[in-house]
Amino acid sequence: MFATNASDATVALNLSELGQADQGTLVFAKIRKMGDARGPATARVVYGDDLVAVLIWSGFSYGALVARSDKKLNELLNRGRFIEKITRHVHGLNSSVTVDDVCIALQETRAWFRKVLTEGVGLSGMPSTTAGHWQPFYMAGDRIRGARVYIGKARPEDPRAPIPGTLYVQGVKLGERVIEPAVNGVWRPNSSPKVLAKEAIKELLPVGLYCQYRLEPERLIEGPFVARQASMAARAHDVPIDPESVRSLFKVAP
Repeated sequence: MFATNASDATVALNLSELGQADQGTLVFAKIRKMGDARGPATARVVYGDDLVAVLIWSGFSYGALVARSDKKLNELLNRGRFIEKITRHVHGLNSSVTVDDVCIALQETRAWFRKVLTEGVGLSGMPSTTAGHWQPFYMAGDRIRGARVYIGKARPEDPRAPIPGTLYVQGVKLGERVIEPAVNGVWRPNSSPKVLAKEAIKELLPVGLYCQYRLEPERLIEGPFVARQASMAARAHDVPIDPESVRSLFKVAP
């Protein structure tokens, strides 16, 4: 995926326009990712807890994102040899993959798209809600769509449970720069060929831009900043921006 610096004039202009949009807004944060904890409780090892600077467009329409992905997938299929290309890619990750694995992954992906578009089923990107446990996130008096704060009780017995005061942001990731890589690297699950094929398909579509960040107070190093301040912070931290992501974003914003 081609990336350019956020200081690039054209991208900077687009980001400035996004910051002025009414549908959602830019959100910037410098955060230590949660990562994946593996192993027994007495000797857990955390993978993927990079320190990153990230720029997100929050408040988009997930249904519009899926609609755009469905259209893009049809375009890729019409060009021909799509299944062959995905199979070859997945083979580099798991040599046991078959064409049938990829066909099933493709069918299930398209079935999910139809379910979202026809039944209104979607991915909220947030933990399950309980009345009184969440509140909207505001900055400078403005509500930030696609973001909310957990105000429920702490559950120290569950290491994955929300922590009071944690901000959850969902949206389209425009760019991310790793400032400090995770000490233990990235966890590599032993995924099945079908799962790998689904991931490979998604990466070629707008839905592959979807992300969620859990901004716990003790992990949040800087920010969050929104709108124009977010754009400025991204430039200051040299966050690489993918122009295709920006173009896709304009197409999927409600």
